[in-house]
Amino acid sequence: MSPASSRQCRINGAIVVAAGFIWFLLLGYRDLIEPDEGRYAEIAREMLNSGNWITPRLNGFKYFEKPPLQYWGSAISMALLGETNAAARVWCSGLGFIGALWVGFVGSRIYGRSAGYFAFLFLISTVLYVGMGHANSLDMGVSALLGIAVSALALAQSVRHLPTQERNWMLLAWAALAGATLSKGLIGLVLPGAAIVLYTLWQRDWALWRHLHMGKGLLLYLLIAAPWFVAVSQANPEFPHFFFIHEHFERFTSDVHGRTKSNWYFFAVFAIGAMPWLFSALTGLIKPPFSWRAEAGKFEASRLLWVYTIFVFFFFSISHSKLPGYILPMFPTLALLVGENMAKRKHFIVDGIVAIVIATIIFIFFIWKADDTAKIGRLASHLTLFRPWIISTAVLAGAAGISTLLLRRHKNLAISAFAICALLGIQMLSWGYQSISELRSSRVMSEAIQSYIDQSGKDFVEIYDINRYDQSLPYYLDRTIKLVGFTGELEFGINQEPQKWLNEADFLPLWLNSEQAISVINQSTYDQWQQQKIPMHTIYENSRYIAVARR
Repeated sequence: MSPASSRQCRINGAIVVAAGFIWFLLLGYRDLIEPDEGRYAEIAREMLNSGNWITPRLNGFKYFEKPPLQYWGSAISMALLGETNAAARVWCSGLGFIGALWVGFVGSRIYGRSAGYFAFLFLISTVLYVGMGHANSLDMGVSALLGIAVSALALAQSVRHLPTQERNWMLLAWAALAGATLSKGLIGLVLPGAAIVLYTLWQRDWALWRHLHMGKGLLLYLLIAAPWFVAVSQANPEFPHFFFIHEHFERFTSDVHGRTKSNWYFFAVFAIGAMPWLFSALTGLIKPPFSWRAEAGKFEASRLLWVYTIFVFFFFSISHSKLPGYILPMFPTLALLVGENMAKRKHFIVDGIVAIVIATIIFIFFIWKADDTAKIGRLASHLTLFRPWIISTAVLAGAAGISTLLLRRHKNLAISAFAICALLGIQMLSWGYQSISELRSSRVMSEAIQSYIDQSGKDFVEIYDINRYDQSLPYYLDRTIKLVGFTGELEFGINQEPQKWLNEADFLPLWLNSEQAISVINQSTYDQWQQQKIPMHTIYENSRYIAVARR
């Protein structure tokens, strides 16, 4: 390696370390956002405290919507770090960064060192990937594991002439598929499986099927994934129908979860999620590194990665159930295509212009015009608290764009500066959300409730959530609460154990006869209770709910 190359490697390594520092910095600063972060943190907390690692429970009720891998990872983090915000996010954030490092490694093996480095920088600084990498949800885990599986498959098929390496990469792919299945169910098989079928039909690379190491691979897959499915089905005979039929088939083919969106929904999600690299992302898709006319019988890694990326997008676009994080699995493989394209381009002025436009839009609509746009309700005070963080993001977006112009003759440095500024800018928005966290988190309310309980001198005070379920409240209270009149996503678990649930008619006598109790209610219920002269004393109030005590 020449001195120049060695120096460049050291610089790249320093940038990767800096990106990792920013990625994990203040991981626990922002309170858990409801519903997802509170839900998955609470499931892990209950799993850890109960010692039951087979049957997931949410607020004491059986919860079978997803497999347990992330619950296990988060529970272990909580055992090591305590029941904190950071511990709840370590699993998804850690896998997100590992997934980005893996993409960099695979890119360097398939396309060259520069392409791998650029693929890492692209992935680590896009809005959707950074955002989901710092949210305690299931999308990052399954996306990182699927990215590892598909790219390990590409590595394996690229070294068919080296049987040992081919086998090892394929076994890694099968193990990652098992992890993806334990993270979010059957899409861990459906997405890569369908992509392989489509790829072989297009490429006519029938030899691929002989090099999948199907026997050893399936055995490894079943050894990792099957034991929990068998154990949970034995402990809960109702699990198979709910999980496989309701949570997979009905979720995909109907609006059973009320998440129906337009078929164009994910075009908007992709456009925002790929920022500030939207131009590079589109270029990587439109100009992939292969000929559109396939060369039959030859393995083409880029074609496989492209087919998988496109299939993920359209698979979820035709689904009846849509949420922004669903298309996250396309980003790791997209990053590889983008990295290869970046390595061939001379400059990134268009990406820089996009970043400058973003900074200008943020400044105009959220800074300069903030007073005009904040005249509705409490938006003015919220934006006032959030404004310094938004300003920081706008400044960093502008700095990212300007860097591509000033450093246009130093591509490596320009892309590095652009990515670091983008990553830090996105993180500013995440950290800044803490200033208005009461809008979507129950931490402050939990502290008020706990303070009241401590002052009451009672060992135990019952807490009721009336016609609602505040997902992060049990996690911050370190205990389950009583649900009154609310079912929602807990309907299945409530039907299994109805004695743990209350309707409003049964609740009121309990409240009136209680010596000490606490209820969380909305403004409408509060007004009704006042009119009915139901005894209560306010101990906490914000724009979402009111916590009242029965003395």
